[in-house]
Amino acid sequence: MRSDKIGVGIIGASGWGKTAHIPALQALSEFEIIAVCTTRQKSAEEIAQSFGINHFYTNPYDLVANPDVDLVVITVKVPDHNELVRAALDAGKHVYCEWPLALNTAEASDIFRLATAKGVRHITGLQARANPAINYVKDLLSEDYLGKVLSINVSYSMPGFPTKGSTIDQAHAYLLDKKNGADQLTITTGHLLDGITYLMGSPFTKISASLETQYKEISVMETGEVIQANAPDYVAINGMLKSGALLSGQIRNSKIAGLSIEIVGTQGEISMKSKDGLMFQWDAFNLQAVLEENQAFQPLSVPSHYYHINPQEVNLISYNIAQLYTQFANDLRKNTYTTPDFQTGCRLHYLLDQIIQSAETGTVQYLTIEE
Repeated sequence: MRSDKIGVGIIGASGWGKTAHIPALQALSEFEIIAVCTTRQKSAEEIAQSFGINHFYTNPYDLVANPDVDLVVITVKVPDHNELVRAALDAGKHVYCEWPLALNTAEASDIFRLATAKGVRHITGLQARANPAINYVKDLLSEDYLGKVLSINVSYSMPGFPTKGSTIDQAHAYLLDKKNGADQLTITTGHLLDGITYLMGSPFTKISASLETQYKEISVMETGEVIQANAPDYVAINGMLKSGALLSGQIRNSKIAGLSIEIVGTQGEISMKSKDGLMFQWDAFNLQAVLEENQAFQPLSVPSHYYHINPQEVNLISYNIAQLYTQFANDLRKNTYTTPDFQTGCRLHYLLDQIIQSAETGTVQYLTIEE
């Protein structure tokens, strides 16, 4: 590694890379951004100059070849993940790939096998696992704070996906086609379900689901073109975890953001509500608990040791990503494996496959659990 820092190269630096990853990394002393890559020379140069980054590219393979880059971060659209992840792995680099990891489970499994063969570290961008509130609740549940958990009930509305009469910009129109692997199921629901299985420390054993495309015609802002959407924008799920807890969830489009998670146990309940109206993987939460019948919920405060960095040092969208990078740096230093990796991503892809299968067949799916 370059000096005592982890050298980072970001492919896809003009979008999510600039919005979330660059601020996260620049808040951390363990990392140095060596290079950025976008598809246009002008944007690559402007981003490099704006953030004080020495190298910029339009060819991602040139970034991968930079000897000072230890970790390649891939934040481009999902259809391009496979090729770019493979290039970074073939070069012997560590890789952070945004979620969804790949277009499908087979593709994800292939790159996981390649990463294992290369002996490098790999991260799937499931940053909710680094959220201080989620880790605090996870620890409470593991300590039987609620007794045996009986159910998890989720109501989740997202204005970020099109609703009736709305438009979408050209940059995000690809979200409307399910073949691109980035939609209300894979992104919104995928992050949520991964976070819940992490929170509970337990995988799903069976699941049933309904998927619908309720808003089938969406116009493109810049051109007025009407696109026929086929990606699901409504997801309803019922499932059982290995622990025996039942999950009921509804993820839908709405004009107003809202996220409520109620965890019910034999000895009480915990309520997790969106604090800032962001997506599950970005948001902080207002936590409340009640442990006695007929009593009011009382606030829960997340202890300070769950915050690896000061929340004032990075924006809300970047915070959990910064926490995830800190976790990865600790893993490298201590030779531990706590960061969500490509295997984590493969398991989530498999879960989403079962949801699709259930929706298409109208049957309950029973999942194979890896020990």
